[in-house]
Amino acid sequence: MKKLIRKNYVYAMIALWAVACIAFFQFYYKYHFFYQEQNQIFLMTWEYARSYFSRPAWAACLAGDFLTQFYYYLYAGPLILTATLLTLGDIIRRSLQRAGIGRDASFGIAIIAMTLEAVCYFRTDFHLSSSIALIGGAAIYYACSFLIHRKPWLVWGTMLIASVLTLWMFNIGIWIFLILIFTDVLIKSRHDAIKPHFIAYIIPIMIVPLSFHAYTMNVNDIIFYPGIGKLSKPNFTLESNLAADNEYYFGNYNKVITMVEADKHPTPQMSFFYNLASAQMGLLPENILKQNSPQLGTFIHINQDTPILTIKMINELYWALGDMTFTERAAMMANVFSPYNRNVRMIKRLAEANIVSGDSAAAYKYLSILNNTLVYHKWAQMLMNGNMTIYKEKQKFINRKDTLRTSDDCRTILTELLESNKKNTIALDYLLCSDLLAHQIGMFKKDYDKFGPSGNPLYQQVLTFYQNNKPEQSK
Repeated sequence: MKKLIRKNYVYAMIALWAVACIAFFQFYYKYHFFYQEQNQIFLMTWEYARSYFSRPAWAACLAGDFLTQFYYYLYAGPLILTATLLTLGDIIRRSLQRAGIGRDASFGIAIIAMTLEAVCYFRTDFHLSSSIALIGGAAIYYACSFLIHRKPWLVWGTMLIASVLTLWMFNIGIWIFLILIFTDVLIKSRHDAIKPHFIAYIIPIMIVPLSFHAYTMNVNDIIFYPGIGKLSKPNFTLESNLAADNEYYFGNYNKVITMVEADKHPTPQMSFFYNLASAQMGLLPENILKQNSPQLGTFIHINQDTPILTIKMINELYWALGDMTFTERAAMMANVFSPYNRNVRMIKRLAEANIVSGDSAAAYKYLSILNNTLVYHKWAQMLMNGNMTIYKEKQKFINRKDTLRTSDDCRTILTELLESNKKNTIALDYLLCSDLLAHQIGMFKKDYDKFGPSGNPLYQQVLTFYQNNKPEQSK
């Protein structure tokens, strides 16, 4: 009876752990999953699958990236992550018991391992493939544990095949495989340690250096590929930035505005999307005064030192304004600086930019890529079948001026967009608000006279102030 109660207690503890994991990542950290999903692309083609053989841990990376694409769906990310961590804990528990460690101790170690691994996912650069690599290493040990205490020739063959498979398929999984093997040897076979066939247990260590020259990577990267976790605190500032970014991307402009206004200390990135969402709703002049340090993004220049999140931000600004040349440029740069130069969100934006600018061949190229995905297949099919009416209105506001420039001076972009179409109210609001933030009242008056009028109360107040202070300005 006591044994049954203790067993139920352990399983209840694991169930509680799973619920806590799902709840935390769903309600406090869900935007990290959207970021990871958007920062890769998984194509359902044999050619793409074969590309994984050119790097270590191909099986772990293939499985991890395949599952990561489903982070696109709400609730999927926390559920997939929790299921992966539970699988990791279960295989570690079973493997430790096979190695000779007691049941209670095995459960305790498994829960600690699951928790530490979950903490590693507070970082955006820690991927599902790392946990799957550990699962693979432990699973291969578990399978081998039924053979390694038998005849010497079977031990040698098992160790050789298992070591090669673990290193080839899971790479970093070789280390957990080694830990479990030597735990097994120390606990079960201390009295047989002098037997010649136990030398076979060092085969995994001998196999590892063989991989150093198999890939075009430095040794440190190969040893710990696809990544070793780093313990860190939850980055709620980054989560807030990603929340504003993704809610804007999903078209939830009211939610962005409410979210940022509720934050006592919004970051510049949050302020940027707050103003962009306000502009989409025609509220930029009114809302710009609500931010202590309003961030429009019109004074940012993209170069090789620009952070990846900023590049993605500016891509959204150019798209909203209607300049497809610089939308495409920012999207390409964000794609280039993404892992393995694959970013599904930027590929989608490149397709959209080329549809709006009228380059159907380029648009079809990107749509063909997205057509081979599970998540974006229907969207790509819709556009490839000619249903592009959703972009007709956008085409009226593109920059029809000569766009051969030496820099991304946003003022030039804004004036050219307005010269192309004076009904581009987003561009007008950004131009006039940029003048006000730069304290250029005279420039504001010139721009207003050239591209106005606008009946916005803020603009009228500024014009009244300009008229009343003209004599002082001329002195």
